[in-house]
Amino acid sequence: MATECFRSDWAVCPHVVDAGHDWGYPIVEGQRKVVAWSRTPWADARTVDHGATQGRLVMARTPVDGVDVHVIAVCIPWAAAHVSTGRRDRKRWDEHLEFCATLAEVLREAPPHTVVVGDFNQAIPRRRQPVRVLDALIDALGGYRVTTAGDTAVGPLIDHVALGPGLVETSRIVWPNTIDGVVVSDHTGVAVDIARA
Repeated sequence: MATECFRSDWAVCPHVVDAGHDWGYPIVEGQRKVVAWSRTPWADARTVDHGATQGRLVMARTPVDGVDVHVIAVCIPWAAAHVSTGRRDRKRWDEHLEFCATLAEVLREAPPHTVVVGDFNQAIPRRRQPVRVLDALIDALGGYRVTTAGDTAVGPLIDHVALGPGLVETSRIVWPNTIDGVVVSDHTGVAVDIARA
């Protein structure tokens, strides 16, 4: 799963879904906030095309080791989304909080073998964000375990993996955003292997 990329970056992957091209900023051909790929085919791909989730959330299911895993791939808006850029009609954290409210609704209907993955735009535990913002995210996730919370060898993450009660993390790899002195992203990378609980 990738955020803030071009769909063409994933052309070599046979099974790709994305959240759409319109998240309220000028449209750039092929640019996406969320792209999810799988080694196996996706089924029932859908988005939530209103409010803060538009262009920022895609959900689909794919078979993994004999079980359908439901993936909710996200790019939760950052603190200043649509404050001084884009639509310029929001206050800090408004889009983020609205997204969390919709995510809570989506997760109420989700089966136990569900993964929420992507750019949460928050460190967990809290670092600089207001307490109410972290509380909104944790409340939205309900009983999901954010397996990527806490410090890592390369610092805290804002890209996370949250697992429903039917799944567990079996291993994790984290890599820095700088390779050979070149900054390749403003995010730290993470990959998580999962299995049935």
